[in-house]
Amino acid sequence: MYLEEKHLEKAKEIVLKHRKKRSCKKCYDRGYIGLTLENTLVVCDKCIDIDQAMNEWKEYVKLDEKLVEDFHDLFEEESQEEAAEEENKEHEGEK
Repeated sequence: MYLEEKHLEKAKEIVLKHRKKRSCKKCYDRGYIGLTLENTLVVCDKCIDIDQAMNEWKEYVKLDEKLVEDFHDLFEEESQEEAAEEENKEHEGEK
């Protein structure tokens, strides 16, 4: 998998939208520290609300079948978390 430039640009937009701080010495105000070999962002954990950015990225990914294929692990995590929550609710109901 190699992220296309148009998707990389969208990822940069999303990251910048979810900045928590005005200035950051860790990422030099870019919102990301660098790029991976797959051309994806290494998001700055100091100045970015990573949860909010990740939620918006997931919504963006859902709009493109190729991205869904490439990032299927994002959605597997979600379904595993939902299954765990349902199981906890079932166990609480038994008590």
